[in-house]
Amino acid sequence: MRPPSEPVGRPATGRPTGISAHALLAGVLLVAGLLLLWSAVTAEGDFGLQGPRLAPVVVTVAWVAVAGVYLVMQLRPRPQSRLMPETAGEASADSAEESGPEAEVTPEEQHKPGWWAPAGVLAALVGFAVALEYAGFVVSAALFTVATARVLGSRNLVRDLIVAVLLPIAVYLGFTRFLDIFLPAGVFPL
Repeated sequence: MRPPSEPVGRPATGRPTGISAHALLAGVLLVAGLLLLWSAVTAEGDFGLQGPRLAPVVVTVAWVAVAGVYLVMQLRPRPQSRLMPETAGEASADSAEESGPEAEVTPEEQHKPGWWAPAGVLAALVGFAVALEYAGFVVSAALFTVATARVLGSRNLVRDLIVAVLLPIAVYLGFTRFLDIFLPAGVFPL
């Protein structure tokens, strides 16, 4: 018999608990952000509005903050409401472990990204960097947006395509028209 302080049941996913792919991704993002922040802080130049250091430092501080919060969220214990109560046929922890592969999986869990999601996002990012030179910002960002949404489990292709068209165009126009920052025009100049 379990002590009353332990939650009754098993995780809803039926998977063993431990560091998830999301926690690993958050850790990698945090380390990368800290390295980039160090690089931005130690760069030459001044912190003036027109200086080369202010924008990188502000962006990397925000990056580190978001990655840190995300990591803490991933490492915190899940609430008990995510636990499924044991049924009469699963009275012991041993029988719950034995029924792992046969446990029912909800449709939402079928389409959640797994351990491969960070690798898929990294591959899409590399593809974005390669395509940026040849296809330009709008086309490569649109392809990156759709690819990343699909890798992360999106099942609504129409929404993904709408976002993938409107968001890169808005970013491109905002940077080139209002901020006078050059982005590669590529095959689809605006």
